[in-house]
Amino acid sequence: MTTSSVRWLSRNDVAKMSLPLTSALDIIEGTFRDHGSGAFENPPKIGIHPGNDSFIHAMAGWLPRQRRAGLKWVAGYSSNHKVSLPNITGLLVLNDPDTGLPICVMDAAYLTAVRTAAASAITSKYLSPPNVGRIAIIGAGLQGLYHVKMLSLIYPEAEFQVVDINENAVGRVAEQTYSKATVVRVKEAEVAIRTANVIVTATSQLEDVAFQFGWVKEGGLVLPVNPRGWSQDITTETDVLLADDVEQFKTYITATGSPYRDISRIRGSIGDVIVGRVAGRVSNADRIAVFNLGLAMHDVAIGSAILDIAEQHGLGTILSY
Repeated sequence: MTTSSVRWLSRNDVAKMSLPLTSALDIIEGTFRDHGSGAFENPPKIGIHPGNDSFIHAMAGWLPRQRRAGLKWVAGYSSNHKVSLPNITGLLVLNDPDTGLPICVMDAAYLTAVRTAAASAITSKYLSPPNVGRIAIIGAGLQGLYHVKMLSLIYPEAEFQVVDINENAVGRVAEQTYSKATVVRVKEAEVAIRTANVIVTATSQLEDVAFQFGWVKEGGLVLPVNPRGWSQDITTETDVLLADDVEQFKTYITATGSPYRDISRIRGSIGDVIVGRVAGRVSNADRIAVFNLGLAMHDVAIGSAILDIAEQHGLGTILSY
């Protein structure tokens, strides 16, 4: 039997790759375009739910144009902070599309944060109102931090109103955001949402309604990182309702008992908007909501870019199997 090898990239290894955030934006925009043109395979994620605040999902993606294939096995445990562990953990496995053999296994925490925030930033690029001056970020954890970093590349002079019960967490976001963007702490989500042009709710999973769609002003763009937590009318009163993948979103709604009873008005995907198949913002006054649940093809694309850097510089550990 022939011995094969796989490159292992730990969390520290992945951090050393230093994938430029601008490159991540370009990758995600291109992958959204692939989605809109149908050049992808991205079945709805499947998973198990060991607790009310937890999930473990399998996410497979195939990008034929780039010939990249892989699977992310990702867990989200909202209570992990109580035992000093990250809320999101996981591994990405990349496979050789010609043989099916695994060629790389890497920690997926960093790439999940990067691709999620990049997806929001590209969504905002195509759907935000003109002259974005104020952005609300609800939650100052890892996702909140990377959303500020990514969105500040699109809106370098915007004011980011960050809401978190932990004042120190907001301070860390401000310290780690290297741009002209201003980061200020706002105590109440309602105050930040009412004045923002773009709203990102980057909290852990919420079982109860914490945000009212009625707080969103004319022209506002709402980007929930976790789909729960908004009032029912986010799906009925929006002028435009979209998702990163419609089939996956509908599957999620059915499988998890989502609080949103009516999703019949969902118009299409971000990829559809980018390639011109579906109209996005028609009026500056349109209130738009986009549910980006996370695409495996984004994980595969970002992970492949990280692997390319590792191979160029001989990083990681080569294991035989």
